Amino acid sequence: MIKILCLGDSLTNGARNEYFRDYPLELSQFITEKSKTPNICINDGVNGETSSEILKRAFKILEKNQFNLILFLGGTNDSKIPIPPKIYEKNIKQLISLAKYKKTKIFLGLLPPIYSGLPCYSQKEGNNIIQIYNKILIKLSRNYSIKTVDFSRLDEKYYSDGVHLNYKGYLLMAQKWYKAVKNEI
Repeated sequence: MIKILCLGDSLTNGARNEYFRDYPLELSQFITEKSKTPNICINDGVNGETSSEILKRAFKILEKNQFNLILFLGGTNDSKIPIPPKIYEKNIKQLISLAKYKKTKIFLGLLPPIYSGLPCYSQKEGNNIIQIYNKILIKLSRNYSIKTVDFSRLDEKYYSDGVHLNYKGYLLMAQKWYKAVKNEI
């Protein structure tokens, strides 16, 4: 049995999906159907959390549990504050160190763009910050030999409200995660 921790914010949680299906549910189904591997994809996405809050949860989760893989997607909420890039980078480095300590392979998801200015999000400023965060994720992935999964070019048709995805968007997200992890299963 393979255990995968899907760690993140509302984009992991599956917020605003019209069928209440998130990418961890879809990923689990892909793994079962395509790889014929028994699996558990734990959805540990919490709406509204920043990378700092996700990191705090990760310490608690990984203290008590062992996973084969960690899939991390977080930072959209950081962009609305905005969290300084150095703090975002520090959070991701600590998450990577924690995964290495637990001997768990980690994958980093590049953040998707924002297509609307929902009350808390600025489309222009948010996307500028997201691009900076994605550069940090790419740099860290190279420095630590970690795979990234690119969600940075998702088309607006995959969104339910300009920030969160619709069912087709979360399905596409699951497909991209599956392509990245299938050789680890």
